[in-house]
Amino acid sequence: MSKLFILLVFLMVAGCQPVTVQRSNGPVPLAVRVDDAAYWIEEWSRIRALPEEKQQLTLEARERDFEESPSTRTGLRLALLLAEGPKPMRDQSRALSLLKEMDESDASDSAKALAALLEQIIGEQLWAGDKIAELRSKLKDADTRVEELERQLQELTNIEQSIQQRN
Repeated sequence: MSKLFILLVFLMVAGCQPVTVQRSNGPVPLAVRVDDAAYWIEEWSRIRALPEEKQQLTLEARERDFEESPSTRTGLRLALLLAEGPKPMRDQSRALSLLKEMDESDASDSAKALAALLEQIIGEQLWAGDKIAELRSKLKDADTRVEELERQLQELTNIEQSIQQRN
């Protein structure tokens, strides 16, 4: 009877969340663990659809959770919001520092993979932002150079016209 109950609970949990089944040495031969990373990504998707006020409240709640219990789980959950959350709550440099400070020894494999993916995404976005700033600067310099050359061309045209008028 208890094995049937455990099986039913397992099936209910499996239907709700992605799970990882692991062998255990305890009285029950299986241990069920909900996959944090999959749940957090699903949660992130729901948060993006919320109104801005609720998004801000969610961010404040994640920050409080991390301050009260600065674990890998709460840090990664906060980093996900800061890295790829809606624009008003994005702080990629803070997310990157949270990810770099993360203690991987107590993180699940999926949490480690999510952290690595977030670090790569943030790195690429920061690089792209730097590259865009560099290209904007070069474009501004090129525009200034074009204006200078147009001014010089106009001066040469004026000189040529004055020489032709003398003749």
